[in-house]
Amino acid sequence: MSLPAFLLAAAALMQAGGGDSRTQRIERPDGSQLTYHVDRPPGRQRRGVLLLFQGSGCEPVERDTRVLGYGRMLAPGRVIVTIEKYGSAGAADAAALVDGCTPDFWRGNTLSRRVLDAVAVVGALRRQGWWNGDIVLFGGSEGGAVAAMAAPLVPETRAVIVYSSGVGVSVGALVRSAIPAFAQAEADRVFAEARRNPDPERRWGGASHAWWADAIDQVPARSLLRTRAPILLVHGSRDESAPVATARATRDLMTQARAANFTYREYEGYDHFMTDAAGVDHRPEVFAAMRQWLRRLPQRR
Repeated sequence: MSLPAFLLAAAALMQAGGGDSRTQRIERPDGSQLTYHVDRPPGRQRRGVLLLFQGSGCEPVERDTRVLGYGRMLAPGRVIVTIEKYGSAGAADAAALVDGCTPDFWRGNTLSRRVLDAVAVVGALRRQGWWNGDIVLFGGSEGGAVAAMAAPLVPETRAVIVYSSGVGVSVGALVRSAIPAFAQAEADRVFAEARRNPDPERRWGGASHAWWADAIDQVPARSLLRTRAPILLVHGSRDESAPVATARATRDLMTQARAANFTYREYEGYDHFMTDAAGVDHRPEVFAAMRQWLRRLPQRR
């Protein structure tokens, strides 16, 4: 299916789902507003949640029209919950943006902050009468790292799906493996500077030095060892953003730990976006396979 056809199919699923999309806010310990969105299918029955983590960048998840489409394709019938990154929510004067993002985004957005925000949102969901206490975590690219790191911190986790995310090595090693050899010395210099001074005013590679200082040495897959929930890792062999070796490292880590709750699916010839060398988009079939994996999970006791 071509990309336009894929987006049309996703839009149709979203429209068919109808539902109640609401924006909610809670306060972080620093006084800033944590914004999250709840998209509920019609009906009053209690439902499970799909907590969907966006990839990198500062685009508000509310404006990312693909996200709900992905959620509806993956888990129709679940309530889709998405979380705005620190500083990404709300309209901002273009003149006030710095490198396309708000100063608050550069100051406050880190992997660890995204994980803490996820835990806070789940805490808020526990007070919602419509939630049945069942939650699936899904994330792609950077969002896959967030899903992996959040999994052991959310006891209600029903399953974890990590998609096109090289979580099996440190973030620093992942970046070095994805950039040309001539740029690796620059990366090493930036990483050393960020460790010494995590200055949010300094940026490299689309992230602040504060983000890099927090992320460089994180190996998100290690968190997966601490959850008993079923885990699915999906990756393309032709992925250049997160080279397949970084996903195989997760497979090897889980195999060495004899983790019976782990499933690895590698798609030959597909890239970071599940597109083959001829430009054919295979996301619909990949998402269908993930949906079937979810459906085949045994019922929780």
